Amino acid sequence: MEVHPLLIDIICVSDLETLPLHTADEWKETIESAAAHGLIPLLYKRLKNSAVGNRLPAGLARTIEEQYLAVAARNMMLADELAGILQACERENRPCMPLRGLALAEDLFGDITLRPMGDIDLLVRREDLEDITSILCGLGFQQMDRRPGFAIDYYYTLKFFKDRHGWIIVEPHWTITYPPFADRVDMGLVWERSERDRVVGVTSRKLAVEDLLFHLCLHLVHQGDEAPLLHFFEIDRLIRQRHESIDWSGVALMAEMSGQGFLLHRALDRVRTHFDTPVPEEAIRRIPDRPASKLEGRLADLLAGSENIDGKESLALLFTIKGMRARFRYVIALLFPSPEFMMIQYGLSHRRQLGLSYIRRLIYFTREGLKGITRLLF
Repeated sequence: MEVHPLLIDIICVSDLETLPLHTADEWKETIESAAAHGLIPLLYKRLKNSAVGNRLPAGLARTIEEQYLAVAARNMMLADELAGILQACERENRPCMPLRGLALAEDLFGDITLRPMGDIDLLVRREDLEDITSILCGLGFQQMDRRPGFAIDYYYTLKFFKDRHGWIIVEPHWTITYPPFADRVDMGLVWERSERDRVVGVTSRKLAVEDLLFHLCLHLVHQGDEAPLLHFFEIDRLIRQRHESIDWSGVALMAEMSGQGFLLHRALDRVRTHFDTPVPEEAIRRIPDRPASKLEGRLADLLAGSENIDGKESLALLFTIKGMRARFRYVIALLFPSPEFMMIQYGLSHRRQLGLSYIRRLIYFTREGLKGITRLLF
């Protein structure tokens, strides 16, 4: 996604008064760019009560404020839900920590209203998934899975939802990595390195800074060219704020042992391009910049590419599943999920709509799959 140059200036320049004057059309384009890149709250905070902000046309200033207030209201509701989840997990003695989201907003910006988010991501232990499911269902959430056991067998996260002033989605992850490399990190060590801290007023756990940096970089690559500038900025800000405490040798070792150094390398290069982030050159040299195999390189290129291919992650995962029977079960569950999943996913009101929806899903994902395979081969 393109970024308006003025947007980077506003979030990076320490003294806004040094910025040149801009036309109303340029400000309008900047606000549109900020909305697309998740930066409206930060734009609002930087401009509020500044001389530059006071020079904005009244209509544009009102647009920024209204969008910020919408984010703030939703985030406060999400914070209430997250606090309830963390408290329930503490009562049941089931370790759970927020992943990105509100915890990252508190750490980097000191304000939960300054980071738009679509859902609540959690990190839990894989062996606790049954108990975590019971806890979330007890809090009024419903589970959503393509078929019973599909996510645990093939994916990296469960999904739960609740209708509260719009959908609230909770996704418990059991790894800080993504398919098709989701099992490459020793999560036992990640949990050992985690630290007790407070999140949205509740005592919980947080990732060690090295694990957080590693995860944010993988998340950036996972999003491909659709990654908003906010996620680049967060990595830059984390490195600048915690540069004295980051063990870069530990980050490089984790990247090498997990075989994902080339993904970390790619993410850091992109962040430095935007913000000239002060990553030690020695650290960059230690991080492998090439995949272990040609297939892994092609899969990474598919996931991070600019092609508009739906289901890239699912296709990449297919190539890493061992055994034809397991692959067949995976494809069938992917193309023909349970009727309950279809009703929720496509907003169907009657079961008689299922037949046509299944046909459309089959045609759509077959087409997208062929596009993805073409991208892998050529």
